[in-house]
Amino acid sequence: MRVLVQPMGGGDWQLLTTVALQVPCYLPFADCLIAPKALPLTAPFVVHRRQWLATALLAQFPVPAGFDRVLGVVSVDIFAPPYNFVFGIAEVQGKRALISLARLQGQDSDASRGLLEGRAVKEALHELGHTLGLAHCPDPICVAAFSNSLADIDRKGPAFCLRCQQQIMHALRRWGDRRK
Repeated sequence: MRVLVQPMGGGDWQLLTTVALQVPCYLPFADCLIAPKALPLTAPFVVHRRQWLATALLAQFPVPAGFDRVLGVVSVDIFAPPYNFVFGIAEVQGKRALISLARLQGQDSDASRGLLEGRAVKEALHELGHTLGLAHCPDPICVAAFSNSLADIDRKGPAFCLRCQQQIMHALRRWGDRRK
Protein backbone atom coordinates (compact mmCIF):
# COMPACT_ATOMS: atom_id res chain seq x y z
CA MET A 1 0.00 0.00 0.00
CA ARG A 2 1.60 3.25 -1.13
CA VAL A 3 0.87 6.27 1.08
CA LEU A 4 1.62 9.85 0.08
CA VAL A 5 2.30 12.12 3.06
CA GLN A 6 1.04 15.47 1.79
CA PRO A 7 1.51 18.73 3.72
CA MET A 8 -0.98 21.54 3.21
CA GLY A 9 -0.30 25.16 4.08
CA GLY A 10 3.42 24.63 4.68
CA GLY A 11 5.29 21.74 6.12
CA ASP A 12 7.57 20.74 8.96
CA TRP A 13 9.72 18.54 6.75
CA GLN A 14 11.59 16.95 9.64
CA LEU A 15 8.31 15.90 11.28
CA LEU A 16 6.92 14.67 7.95
CA THR A 17 10.04 12.55 7.51
CA THR A 18 9.59 11.03 10.97
CA VAL A 19 5.97 10.16 10.18
CA ALA A 20 6.90 8.67 6.80
CA LEU A 21 9.63 6.54 8.36
CA GLN A 22 7.66 5.41 11.43
CA VAL A 23 4.30 4.49 9.87
CA PRO A 24 5.74 1.41 8.06
CA CYS A 25 7.14 0.17 11.39
CA TYR A 26 3.54 -0.36 12.59
CA LEU A 27 1.86 -0.88 9.21
CA PRO A 28 4.61 -2.98 7.57
CA PHE A 29 2.75 -3.20 4.27
CA ALA A 30 2.73 0.61 3.95
CA ASP A 31 5.30 2.42 1.86
CA CYS A 32 5.27 6.15 2.69
CA LEU A 33 6.62 8.89 0.48
CA ILE A 34 6.53 12.64 1.15
CA ALA A 35 5.08 14.99 -1.44
CA PRO A 36 7.73 17.37 -2.81
CA LYS A 37 5.73 20.51 -2.02
CA ALA A 38 2.89 21.65 0.20
CA LEU A 39 -0.58 22.33 -1.13
CA PRO A 40 -2.15 25.72 -0.38
CA LEU A 41 -4.83 26.00 2.33
CA THR A 42 -8.08 26.77 0.50
CA ALA A 43 -10.83 25.10 2.54
CA PRO A 44 -13.35 27.10 4.53
CA PHE A 45 -12.00 28.89 7.57
CA VAL A 46 -14.82 29.35 10.06
CA VAL A 47 -14.15 32.82 11.44
CA HIS A 48 -16.29 32.67 14.58
CA ARG A 49 -14.57 29.39 15.60
CA ARG A 50 -11.08 30.37 14.41
CA GLN A 51 -10.80 26.86 12.97
CA TRP A 52 -10.78 25.11 9.63
CA LEU A 53 -13.51 22.66 8.63
CA ALA A 54 -11.79 19.26 8.61
CA THR A 55 -14.13 17.54 6.17
CA ALA A 56 -13.60 20.28 3.57
CA LEU A 57 -9.82 20.08 3.99
CA LEU A 58 -9.88 16.30 3.70
CA ALA A 59 -11.82 16.46 0.45
CA GLN A 60 -9.16 18.71 -1.11
CA PHE A 61 -6.36 16.14 -0.93
CA PRO A 62 -5.99 14.42 -4.29
CA VAL A 63 -4.89 10.80 -4.34
CA PRO A 64 -2.30 10.76 -7.13
CA ALA A 65 -1.99 7.87 -9.55
CA GLY A 66 0.28 5.21 -8.13
CA PHE A 67 -0.82 5.84 -4.53
CA ASP A 68 -3.40 3.95 -2.52
CA ARG A 69 -3.79 6.51 0.27
CA VAL A 70 -2.98 10.13 0.98
CA LEU A 71 -2.21 11.34 4.50
CA GLY A 72 -2.70 15.08 4.68
CA VAL A 73 -0.82 17.00 7.35
CA VAL A 74 -1.80 20.51 8.41
CA SER A 75 -0.63 22.82 11.19
CA VAL A 76 -3.96 24.63 11.55
CA ASP A 77 -6.65 23.89 14.13
CA ILE A 78 -9.49 21.77 12.69
CA PHE A 79 -12.97 20.69 13.74
CA ALA A 80 -15.64 18.33 12.51
CA PRO A 81 -19.19 18.69 13.86
CA PRO A 82 -20.28 17.74 16.47
CA TYR A 83 -16.77 17.96 17.98
CA ASN A 84 -15.17 21.22 19.14
CA PHE A 85 -11.89 20.05 17.61
CA VAL A 86 -10.34 16.93 16.14
CA PHE A 87 -6.75 15.72 15.97
CA GLY A 88 -7.53 14.09 12.65
CA ILE A 89 -10.19 12.73 10.35
CA ALA A 90 -10.39 10.04 7.67
CA GLU A 91 -12.64 8.53 5.07
CA VAL A 92 -13.69 5.22 6.59
CA GLN A 93 -12.63 2.57 4.08
CA GLY A 94 -11.58 5.43 1.82
CA LYS A 95 -8.32 6.77 0.50
CA ARG A 96 -7.88 10.02 2.42
CA ALA A 97 -6.77 10.75 5.97
CA LEU A 98 -5.84 14.05 7.61
CA ILE A 99 -4.03 14.97 10.80
CA SER A 100 -3.56 18.37 12.39
CA LEU A 101 -0.44 19.27 14.34
CA ALA A 102 -2.06 22.35 15.90
CA ARG A 103 -3.13 20.75 19.18
CA LEU A 104 -0.48 18.04 19.37
CA GLN A 105 2.05 20.44 20.89
CA GLY A 106 -0.43 21.20 23.68
CA GLN A 107 -0.38 24.28 25.88
CA ASP A 108 3.29 23.72 26.66
CA SER A 109 5.21 25.20 23.76
CA ASP A 110 8.33 23.69 25.33
CA ALA A 111 7.04 20.12 24.93
CA SER A 112 9.82 17.99 23.55
CA ARG A 113 10.22 17.46 19.85
CA GLY A 114 10.10 13.72 20.43
CA LEU A 115 6.73 14.01 22.16
CA LEU A 116 5.26 15.99 19.25
CA GLU A 117 6.66 13.53 16.70
CA GLY A 118 5.33 10.54 18.66
CA ARG A 119 1.86 12.07 18.84
CA ALA A 120 1.91 12.83 15.10
CA VAL A 121 2.90 9.24 14.29
CA LYS A 122 0.12 7.87 16.52
CA GLU A 123 -2.49 10.12 14.91
CA ALA A 124 -1.27 9.21 11.41
CA LEU A 125 -1.58 5.50 12.22
CA HIS A 126 -4.97 6.02 13.86
CA GLU A 127 -6.40 7.82 10.82
CA LEU A 128 -4.85 5.40 8.31
CA GLY A 129 -6.49 2.62 10.35
CA HIS A 130 -9.86 4.25 9.67
CA THR A 131 -9.14 4.16 5.91
CA LEU A 132 -8.73 0.41 6.33
CA GLY A 133 -12.14 0.13 7.99
CA LEU A 134 -11.12 0.18 11.66
CA ALA A 135 -13.57 1.63 14.16
CA HIS A 136 -12.37 3.05 17.47
CA CYS A 137 -10.89 0.33 19.65
CA PRO A 138 -12.00 -0.12 23.28
CA ASP A 139 -8.41 -0.95 24.31
CA PRO A 140 -7.04 2.38 25.64
CA ILE A 141 -3.45 1.54 24.68
CA CYS A 142 -4.24 0.53 21.09
CA VAL A 143 -3.40 3.26 18.58
CA ALA A 144 -6.96 2.85 17.21
CA ALA A 145 -8.48 4.00 20.54
CA PHE A 146 -10.42 7.27 20.47
CA SER A 147 -8.46 10.30 21.71
CA ASN A 148 -10.30 13.23 23.23
CA SER A 149 -7.20 14.75 24.83
CA LEU A 150 -3.43 14.74 24.69
CA ALA A 151 -3.45 12.48 27.74
CA ASP A 152 -5.42 9.93 25.69
CA ILE A 153 -2.85 10.11 22.89
CA ASP A 154 0.05 9.86 25.31
CA ARG A 155 -1.49 6.83 27.08
CA LYS A 156 -1.76 4.74 23.94
CA GLY A 157 1.14 3.23 22.09
CA PRO A 158 1.86 3.42 18.37
CA ALA A 159 0.90 -0.21 17.77
CA PHE A 160 -2.45 -1.73 16.90
CA CYS A 161 -3.74 -4.35 19.34
CA LEU A 162 -4.00 -7.93 18.13
CA ARG A 163 -7.72 -7.60 17.36
CA CYS A 164 -7.15 -4.48 15.25
CA GLN A 165 -4.16 -6.07 13.50
CA GLN A 166 -6.37 -8.99 12.51
CA GLN A 167 -9.05 -6.62 11.18
CA ILE A 168 -6.42 -4.75 9.15
CA MET A 169 -5.06 -7.97 7.65
CA HIS A 170 -8.60 -9.06 6.76
CA ALA A 171 -9.25 -5.67 5.11
CA LEU A 172 -5.99 -5.91 3.17
CA ARG A 173 -6.86 -9.36 1.87
CA ARG A 174 -10.23 -8.04 0.65
CA TRP A 175 -8.54 -4.99 -0.85
CA GLY A 176 -5.93 -7.18 -2.57
CA ASP A 177 -8.64 -9.43 -4.01
CA ARG A 178 -10.41 -6.39 -5.50
CA ARG A 179 -7.19 -5.17 -7.13
CA LYS A 180 -6.71 -8.44 -9.05
